[in-house]
Amino acid sequence: MLLQNTMKILSLTALLILIILSGCNKEKTDAILLELDKKQLAENLNYDKIFFYKFVKIAVRASAVQDTMSEEYQKFGKNLTTIGKCLSNADSGKHEVSAIDALLMYKDYLAVRSFVKETDEDTFPTFIEGIQRMNGDQKPPAPLLKNEKKVELQNMEHAALSMIVLATREMGQPFALYECAKTQPELLPDHEVKTLLEFVRGFLFFSNRLYYLSEDGFNRNLKWLDKHETVPMPYTRSFFGWGNLNDKDTHTTFHSLNYLFRGFDRLMMERKIDQERALEDFENFLLDTKKQGIENELTLSVEIYLNLKKGDKEKTIIALHKLNKSTVLSASEHEALAKTIVYVNEREPEQALSSVYDKSFLTRVATKYMLSVLAKIEWKKIMKQHNVTHTEEIFATLHQAEQISKSVKEYTDAKTIDKGKAGLKAKGNELLDGAKNLFK
Repeated sequence: MLLQNTMKILSLTALLILIILSGCNKEKTDAILLELDKKQLAENLNYDKIFFYKFVKIAVRASAVQDTMSEEYQKFGKNLTTIGKCLSNADSGKHEVSAIDALLMYKDYLAVRSFVKETDEDTFPTFIEGIQRMNGDQKPPAPLLKNEKKVELQNMEHAALSMIVLATREMGQPFALYECAKTQPELLPDHEVKTLLEFVRGFLFFSNRLYYLSEDGFNRNLKWLDKHETVPMPYTRSFFGWGNLNDKDTHTTFHSLNYLFRGFDRLMMERKIDQERALEDFENFLLDTKKQGIENELTLSVEIYLNLKKGDKEKTIIALHKLNKSTVLSASEHEALAKTIVYVNEREPEQALSSVYDKSFLTRVATKYMLSVLAKIEWKKIMKQHNVTHTEEIFATLHQAEQISKSVKEYTDAKTIDKGKAGLKAKGNELLDGAKNLFK
């Protein structure tokens, strides 16, 4: 009996091990990998800098709340006074934030940090409604947007802010990534702007190594562009500075960029099928760009990679020499190109692909090029050209938010606190408690 029971236990144990092993060996599908990226995105945004930015945005949006006696508003409303005052100074040109105000805001932030972390900012009125209220545009205030209209506007706000904050010195990519995470592309109007914002979102996800989220967006974009071949593209033309292109050429060029960055996503993935898909995307990218007669850092980088894969020495050398003249590349990148030329001349393309001109080098060059393009975009000018309401107020508020973030970081620095203690005693030493830990 004992022997029988022992054998049963061993059989069950073996079966359990097989089940576990089969689960571990199960091939990860596109859908599973996309879900893993969504979890990783949430983890990437789980830190104080992002929560403080969210705190600032809640302050703007909460300023439009009409029922200030509600239980929810009472939980945090009293902690928005100082930051509300600093934000309202945006239009008056008073951009400087004092050490006292910075530490008061830090204290207020700590008091509601848990609330900010757990609360969806989209439960508040829209960002534009908050700006209108802070500027006293409407007396009495107009009814707040609700349901579909509110969802549509706040999605447009998140999408637009993701592009605007990308260009700011103090904020940049982490905050743009937060706005991208809040954007739901499927809820945006079916318009050229939707596909342009999806591209920026995909590029940011790619830059943050969220390749499956990025690929998902480029998939949608390519389907949309294939379906709308004759759509006017004034925003895309303004965005990239393609003033010399007509709508058809703009469509083809933008189409090529979506192929390119989807290819980069796939190149950085681990499965064999993704590597094969990447090479197909690169071929399609070059087909599109050759129709336009385009030759730049992006086209040359991809040409070199594909020709190294094919072992085409002559074409590789020509493209390498052209790319090596680029002013966008760093000294170390020029050195890598010179080494690649040596390897190709010695008929060792595989050595170049594995040690110098690998996929990391290729994507780094492309990312640097695209960031240089994005840095030149005059967001305010483009928004005004296309009659976006409250453009000045949006930029003034964001500039003030940038100054607040910078000041809180500066004034909670250990050296600054030690230097300014005497002047801060009037406000109480409790403001200094824990301040040294902010933004570490």
